[in-house]
Amino acid sequence: MSIELRVFKAEAGVKWFKAGWLIFKTQPLTFIFMHLFIGVVGLLSLFLPFLQIIAALATPFLTAGFYQAVLTKQQGGKIMLADILKPFSAKGNRTGLLRLALYQMAAGVLMALLANGLFGEAVAIMSDPNVDPNIALQQVIESISMANLVLFLLAVSFYLTAFAYAVPLVYFNQQKRIFEVLKSSLLVFYHNMAPLSVYGAICAVFMVISAFLTFLPLLVLMPICYISFFVSYQAIFMPVVPPAENGATEPKNNDTGRFDA
Repeated sequence: MSIELRVFKAEAGVKWFKAGWLIFKTQPLTFIFMHLFIGVVGLLSLFLPFLQIIAALATPFLTAGFYQAVLTKQQGGKIMLADILKPFSAKGNRTGLLRLALYQMAAGVLMALLANGLFGEAVAIMSDPNVDPNIALQQVIESISMANLVLFLLAVSFYLTAFAYAVPLVYFNQQKRIFEVLKSSLLVFYHNMAPLSVYGAICAVFMVISAFLTFLPLLVLMPICYISFFVSYQAIFMPVVPPAENGATEPKNNDTGRFDA
């Protein structure tokens, strides 16, 4: 059975981003620290290579925890930083997230092999300590063909779009067939190209502005992007916010920032 999805017009992208802001401002510091926690886990794997596998396995769980916190706010509840760890103990969801993490790791390995095959000569030049940096840069540019660059960018786009909605589909929709999940995530970008392009353009513009402000605004912008992306998932795959389990009263749409367009 295929996963059903909804299709929206371009203006939905603006509403999703606005929804992210409205939810973020209910508990901004908590969302900021949650996003920083995810970032720190990723950075540790760069400086401590032995943590790379652990970080890769943990990231889907942390992302699901962030999304779960968004859902809790929509249901009228309160959140804290420790909530980002809840998926690690959520029965029935852990196996799916673990399988997804393994699939994503395998895809990452394939991407690395592709990059090495397409740009192996450029990597060899940059790794040679005896080559003058100015000459090396010119040699690297000359060694990269436009066809290889286009092929790699297409592969990266395919990888990113296939896994974009994978975590919430596995965690919230309880989807067990990973290939069906990846297919559905890809189809979202095909059927909802207009609103997602608008949404992406808004995020990109704010990121460029942040570059001129020492990147500090990213501390606020990135959690908003995470939240609004989850709102887009809800609109496309989960049009009804499930009732709160802790007895909290679900706020109205204009309080939670929920926009289904």
